[in-house]
Amino acid sequence: MKQSKRGKTEVRGRREREGLAKPHPVGENVLASCDGYWEWFRRRGPPKYIITGKYLFFSEDRDDLVKIAIDELNNNGFHHAKINMKGKNIGPEYVLCLYFKDDSRKYELADRYRGRAGIRYRYWKSDMDTLRGKYSEEFLSKLSPKERSHFTRAEKSSGRRSA
Repeated sequence: MKQSKRGKTEVRGRREREGLAKPHPVGENVLASCDGYWEWFRRRGPPKYIITGKYLFFSEDRDDLVKIAIDELNNNGFHHAKINMKGKNIGPEYVLCLYFKDDSRKYELADRYRGRAGIRYRYWKSDMDTLRGKYSEEFLSKLSPKERSHFTRAEKSSGRRSA
């Protein structure tokens, strides 16, 4: 039922057809939305720092990564995170990108998630490395030659944030 040509009902229908979700609360201070490839998590209010990279976590259990993202944003001073949507993983694992200003919290996170079954924590990756197409051999080995070339060429003007 359309409200008007530009009404809320029509916009909601378009967003649903395109796999886009309006930001909705998933934690005390956390909103989630999706763009069809990534589910984005944002803490209410902007960070008081400039994001320059991310901490990477991998798991076959996407729900575990969602719990980590929400907990870190709610309780530990992070402001942005993303996880690839179901069916958008490469190989069996999903990736959580937990954004921050620098690598100063890598040991804190390593201590917090050490020994957690099914979670692989891979430390810090700068946005510059992502833009330059720098990925681990472990990740690249899971890709087809076509996918591999996509990830290893420098992204010039796409503006799309990768893992």
